[in-house]
Amino acid sequence: MNSEKLKLLPPDELFEAIGQMLIEGYEAEFTVTGNSMWPLLADKRDCVTLESAENNSLKKGDIVLLRTKQGYLLHRITRFKKGLLQTAGDSNCYYDNYIPQSCVIGRVVKFKRKGKYVSCSNIIYRFYSSLWRLLFPIRPLLLRILFLIRRIVL
Repeated sequence: MNSEKLKLLPPDELFEAIGQMLIEGYEAEFTVTGNSMWPLLADKRDCVTLESAENNSLKKGDIVLLRTKQGYLLHRITRFKKGLLQTAGDSNCYYDNYIPQSCVIGRVVKFKRKGKYVSCSNIIYRFYSSLWRLLFPIRPLLLRILFLIRRIVL
């Protein structure tokens, strides 16, 4: 692709455009930036595909794109409570505050790594992400070990 025809959008414009695409019934795809979803999704390595998420179709474990007062987040749903949801990044050792479900822009349905798509309904992915959520209480220790391994390997 000719780099002169490539336009990089600031996050606010990008996610507004993504939100509009989802409202119109399209899927949207973008490359993950930031480390809050590591080790399942990595900064500038993985690309996620989102679809519109009706509030009643969301479930625990879904990765959602959220519009918050602080900006945009791509985090996993951990709990529901009376029209609110709580999220956490896979690399975070704390839960985010409860926010209204209306803040959800879209739900991740698949991601692309090394040119191959992995569905979020894939049984191996679901097992791995469920196990990672269950291990939340010992996540600080697990993340230290994974960071050490990553530094040695890289």
